[in-house]
Amino acid sequence: MQRVAAVTPSLVGSDRGADTTLAELLTPQSLCDRYAPRVYRFAAMVSSGEVEAEDLAQDALERAIRRISTFDPARGAVESWLWQIVISAASDAGRVSKRRRLLLERLTTFRVVPTDNEVEIADDVTNDGLLAAVRGLGARDRALIALHYGAGLDYAAVGAALAVSPAAAGVAGRRALARLRKTLRGDSKGTQR
Repeated sequence: MQRVAAVTPSLVGSDRGADTTLAELLTPQSLCDRYAPRVYRFAAMVSSGEVEAEDLAQDALERAIRRISTFDPARGAVESWLWQIVISAASDAGRVSKRRRLLLERLTTFRVVPTDNEVEIADDVTNDGLLAAVRGLGARDRALIALHYGAGLDYAAVGAALAVSPAAAGVAGRRALARLRKTLRGDSKGTQR
């Protein structure tokens, strides 16, 4: 087994002992044990929240684990290789986050004006309030409302998307809308289901 120190002293950095082998350093477990706390700290500093930081750190470590076999000691240190992967994952996450934020901003600036007079939203309900109320509903209710009002699908298309009949989609959609109305009025029963 080849020793890392014999390949090049800079492979693992100055804090690593000469007895650390390349194979020991590049197992998924040892990579995570050695670098996960630092990767998470980095992610926490470049992310917008704790959940995003956790997702970024996990994605970066998963990418590194999948690419362990591509590490070439002749091209540099393990740590440099790892941080290139982490920075790439952060950059990708930043682009995705920006696209999501811009999409959400566009969606919330266009308040849904129903053509079928099915929904009346009080003037004092803001876009953020409406979005928060929808997000407070159960998953199925959110999907029904998002497909019908957000995506502009009729109940036949909503039913097809959810693998139910158009009639069942219509009934479920009206029930979801009733729960949304209760939520908007502040009735705690509106968030059930």
